[in-house]
Amino acid sequence: MKDSIVRVGINNNFNCTEDEFTQMYGFTFVKSSAHFFINTNIKTENLLNINKHDYKSVITVNPDITIDRALIERLYKVDKEKIAFVRVKYVPNKRPIKELIIELSEQGYNVVITVMRFKSNDTVNFCSQKALYDFECTWFRLKSKYRHLLEKFADSLDNTYICDREDTGCQDCGLCSKLTTGKDLEIYGLNLSTSGICKFNCIDCYAKKMQHILKAFGKSSIAYDVIKKNMKQKGSTIHIKNNKCKRVA
Repeated sequence: MKDSIVRVGINNNFNCTEDEFTQMYGFTFVKSSAHFFINTNIKTENLLNINKHDYKSVITVNPDITIDRALIERLYKVDKEKIAFVRVKYVPNKRPIKELIIELSEQGYNVVITVMRFKSNDTVNFCSQKALYDFECTWFRLKSKYRHLLEKFADSLDNTYICDREDTGCQDCGLCSKLTTGKDLEIYGLNLSTSGICKFNCIDCYAKKMQHILKAFGKSSIAYDVIKKNMKQKGSTIHIKNNKCKRVA
């Protein structure tokens, strides 16, 4: 019986190469009690190799926040049965993003909205407007007023969800597991050495930020080939702990 789920490519990108699929297949024997699914980017060169394998996938469809129709057309070439959900990065007042969410929902995809947060004045103003955000726990995070509007929008659509809606961490959220397996299982992450460092440079990527911090302290930027929980999956970040305390109070 399966008792857990492993997201592969949690701090890097699963590039959908045959070497990666082969290595991941080996891990399914190491942790036979787990479901494995892959985390990838719509810009991934070998994306359509997903169609050749049995693993479910999560695909970020607008990694650069803006909408590129040529990339969206690539999505439609991936077998829908192999997609657990598509991930859409969201900032307010961007009509093309909302239109894409509606389109994917109507096409029958599970859509998980990631509410973007930003590290600096430059990036928040480049992608959105600083006035729409509060600075909290070292990030610019969408103000609750606009967060509520997003929740209302998501709730008006079929099969549309918000990643970590309550800001209490992956395990409380459970979407990765529920949308992949239909069950609420323990969630872990895995970064394959065959994937290497992600070659993409998405705006204010949390994984890249952590890699820079680790390297500054003389540590390895990524722990390869180890199945474990990261801080968000553990629910141990300061932001998550603060929100859990608010809900208890």
